Amino acid sequence: MLRVAFALLFGWILPVPAQVQPMGEAAQQLAARISSLLQRRATVSLEFQNLTQLPPASSSSFRNALEEELRKLGLEMAGTAQPELRLRVTISENARGLLFVAETVSGENRQVAMLPWNMPPREAAKPRIRITMQPIWEQSEPVLDLLLLDPGSTLLVLGPGKVSSYRLTNGKWTPAGAVAISMPRPPPRDPRGRLELSPSGFRVYLPDATCSGAMQPDLKLTCSGANDRWPLGGVQVRWQSDRNLLESENQRGTFYTVATGLIAAADGRIQDRGGEQLSGADGWGSDIAVVDNPCEPDPVVVVSKAGDGLDRDEVQAYEIANGLARTASEPLSLPGPVTALWPAETPRQTTLVIRNSKTGNYEASRLGLACPE
Repeated sequence: MLRVAFALLFGWILPVPAQVQPMGEAAQQLAARISSLLQRRATVSLEFQNLTQLPPASSSSFRNALEEELRKLGLEMAGTAQPELRLRVTISENARGLLFVAETVSGENRQVAMLPWNMPPREAAKPRIRITMQPIWEQSEPVLDLLLLDPGSTLLVLGPGKVSSYRLTNGKWTPAGAVAISMPRPPPRDPRGRLELSPSGFRVYLPDATCSGAMQPDLKLTCSGANDRWPLGGVQVRWQSDRNLLESENQRGTFYTVATGLIAAADGRIQDRGGEQLSGADGWGSDIAVVDNPCEPDPVVVVSKAGDGLDRDEVQAYEIANGLARTASEPLSLPGPVTALWPAETPRQTTLVIRNSKTGNYEASRLGLACPE
């Protein structure tokens, strides 16, 4: 029968004092509580997970200190030998501070020790990056993606059933042509699509249709009822038939998008290519795009906010380092939900499309990053 024992500090139930607890002391106390759960010395394997924004260096330091304290108490950390016990230690976080959770597993027996830890107050950090936004196009029909060509004097706009071109004349976009897309079946609900440059013009990727387009001498489009592969986030992807989800031979299951090794899975989780959930990605939506970081070498992703809000939305930049996402910018508030977020033809920008909750129109913009002054 599964046996669960919880070793809780009384301070977790009573108000927690404001005194800051050193990391080494927390490791010592947690090791003592783990040891108290065991009736004898044992060989254990340690699995460690950090679900907070605690810096990797601090997390690694705590793990090392915990292993040392466990050895002092007579526990042997398993190397290649078969362990007698499995020890899982997780660092989580709430409004009061950190919570260390240690779980020992031996057969069907499971015991848990918890230890709260008061963190020093975090200093208000200034954003390292600022998101810039340049409005490009607005229309009543959905905008799935767009391309800026020649440089920036020609605009291609992809809709659910056509590609439209515009030329910049006296600071305004004027129509230059439109071609319909032949679809074998109606587009899925909440349609998505992708525009990509090609050596001879451009390519259109939609669920159940792939098209090759040319701009000269006139706008032309030839389509086939196939889901061809195209590059996204360093992998080859294709649409899943009749759905707005993607799939890849290098990735299990379907997903919403992929960016710099991160995958927005169909179930809403943000994970790496190995299937591990990304720490620090709580509250992310399914739209993720990589943008060149002009300020620091670490990769930057711009992500939408989780939820189904119809009135407002926001995007925010995060740096990814050592398997952890860290906030890099203030959130940028938007007057409606994000409907598309794609890499642009230049790595310095990303294409954002929202549906304005007041006008009902689809507004396409280009997002970039700038170093704060």
